[in-house]
Amino acid sequence: MGEAGSLGADAAVAEAAAAPRPAPDGLFEDVLCAVDGTPESLLAVEQAGTMTHERGKLTVLVVTAHRHEADRRSPAIGPIATKAILDRAAEVAERSGVPYTLEVDPAGPPEQVVLDWARGRSLLVIGAPSTSWFGGMFAGGVAVAAEAALSGPMLIARRTPGGLSLTRRLVLASDGMAGSDELVDLGGRLARAAAAHVVLLHACGSERPSRSRRLREQAARLDGALPGGCELQLEEGAARTVILERARALNASLIVMSSRRLRGLRVVGSVSRRVVHQSHCSVLLVPPESHLSQG
Repeated sequence: MGEAGSLGADAAVAEAAAAPRPAPDGLFEDVLCAVDGTPESLLAVEQAGTMTHERGKLTVLVVTAHRHEADRRSPAIGPIATKAILDRAAEVAERSGVPYTLEVDPAGPPEQVVLDWARGRSLLVIGAPSTSWFGGMFAGGVAVAAEAALSGPMLIARRTPGGLSLTRRLVLASDGMAGSDELVDLGGRLARAAAAHVVLLHACGSERPSRSRRLREQAARLDGALPGGCELQLEEGAARTVILERARALNASLIVMSSRRLRGLRVVGSVSRRVVHQSHCSVLLVPPESHLSQG
């Protein structure tokens, strides 16, 4: 089913110039998973397969990059290690039952290469960052670069609590603002096939009555459409604290939320950045402008 290739990043971007739309069940048709051989990245391959529609395609990418030592230039990930990573990734992808390809790109820096390959695809999947939130914010890396710049959804993979399926117990974090309907509907489509229980979560503050109305309408719509139903929870407190604490208390398998893609010093206040680095479970980030393209 899988086949190794050497397609360059430019060709991959050209191939995916128009982002495919998710299928009606919420799964994605053109998924990129970036791996580096760590357990977290191999888990990402497994969850990428879960999120790929059976008629879609999964691309597993290893970015070998290069390093310079005096006058010598060598791959940061050598050929033997690259083959081992691809072999392990292929085993995981094969079990998913979806069509997949394996790709290697020697260019750098890795975070830019991954962004180039991800442009135009319907979903990027990566393993959860191993650094702390503070360290990751300043040290960079694929997760940080993608969260700040990507125009499409990104799944940050962590092992699900108690072996739950990825979309079995969802927390949808809605701000109740215009545009949040599309995010909630996407989460609902992901939950429907798994008969998932969904908690629609909102951190309360000083806000307009229209937000409360929209939240209740969102919850009612999900409750009527999902076999597992939907529960609306309105919690007082800072959004990042509410999302992290309630998701853990609810033993959530996946958090679905928006990302505002803050940069510079504003990153210190980024709710999505905090949740990505401190969550106990996988997180699906959806940039606001991609909401309207979600089927």
